[in-house]
Amino acid sequence: MKKLLIAASIALCSGLALADGVLKPQQGGVMAEAKSGNRVELVVSADMLMVYLSDHSNKPVESKGASGEVTLLSGSEKTTTKLTAGNANTLMAHGKFNAAAGSKAIVKFTLPGKTEEQVRLTVK
Repeated sequence: MKKLLIAASIALCSGLALADGVLKPQQGGVMAEAKSGNRVELVVSADMLMVYLSDHSNKPVESKGASGEVTLLSGSEKTTTKLTAGNANTLMAHGKFNAAAGSKAIVKFTLPGKTEEQVRLTVK
């Protein structure tokens, strides 16, 4: 009986620990979470990159004063571009981007008064 109670407790607690762990893109992009708990959603189009910032609870994180860069790895092609703060919780870059499905992206960003953070994503 004790073993059953212990197993049930562990199962319930592990479910609670993962309750907010699901990364659901709100803008149709791909998401990752940095070690700090800040979340990044990357949306790539042919002429623009958008990075949406949110916290661990999916609340927008203000991007005013933030900066960053994105490195896209598509086949043997590597492109690095600077990100500038946009409206509300966005960082963006304009240009020509080759980011076919399966391309890798490394997003580095720095929020005001914080250390640089980095996430890795795969474009879908």
